[in-house]
Amino acid sequence: MTNQHVHFMFGMSEQGILKAALHKAEIRHVHQVISFNDWFAYGPLEQLHQAGGENKRLTWLSERLSNYERLYTYNPDHQTGRIVETIESLPDHTNISIWHGDHAHDQIGVRFVLSLIKDREMNISLVNPTQGTPIKDELNDLAVPSSYPVSLSQLKVTDYIPFLHKLNELRILTQEERSDFVKEWERISTDRTLFRIWENGLFRLCTDDVLDQDLQQVMTEQSPLYPDQYVPASKVVSEVLLKRPSYYLRKDFLEYRLRWLIENKQILFKGAPGQLHRYSVKNSTDEVI
Repeated sequence: MTNQHVHFMFGMSEQGILKAALHKAEIRHVHQVISFNDWFAYGPLEQLHQAGGENKRLTWLSERLSNYERLYTYNPDHQTGRIVETIESLPDHTNISIWHGDHAHDQIGVRFVLSLIKDREMNISLVNPTQGTPIKDELNDLAVPSSYPVSLSQLKVTDYIPFLHKLNELRILTQEERSDFVKEWERISTDRTLFRIWENGLFRLCTDDVLDQDLQQVMTEQSPLYPDQYVPASKVVSEVLLKRPSYYLRKDFLEYRLRWLIENKQILFKGAPGQLHRYSVKNSTDEVI
């Protein structure tokens, strides 16, 4: 039996907040925090626990998302392969808390971690502090017009502490529940669709163009507000983020879809695509003749 307590997180901001909360609760010395530095809502996931699967994912995302490779490789300790090694080194009967919010990235992360320890004797609990914790601020570069957060990064240090004081009271997952999560990971990770949405407690597996209609709708709505009808790309992306707060989208994926629409001549642009603040866009069908 071990007294070690390991916490799994799915973002660097979330990890920082939890570590600060552990310090504030004066229990940091007996707790280990492990965090992925990725975004599982899009891109290939098949065989992610192996080097080949990780490299396939890295290649796919690096070809599409600005700065993905640089951000992913910045800290090797948080790359998937290194975390898999860390998990393999954990002793049996380790107490594990998997922290998550209500969006696709975290929910997929939960299932991925459980697949990595499916044959291990661990005491595993799930922790979702977003439930019942209202917010009013605009945090983390995302304006979320909602009474409740969907991501742990939207919470404050003080929001975590009540959960830390009750770790011993958390319900341990049954073997059947663990098996169900693993089966869902296997289904999602082998599906050919490359974009995932968490909605009403269920996954929607979609093609990566699922948000193109939202982007083009925003262009149509915003074009009349600009003399030349070209809407700043940054404005288009921010409006889609506001339209879909529960998805907890990231700008880099929406920027990739804008570039795809430009390259495939479905929208017009002015400026230099590459950074959102450097170009503007509009639908080709909105052009005044």
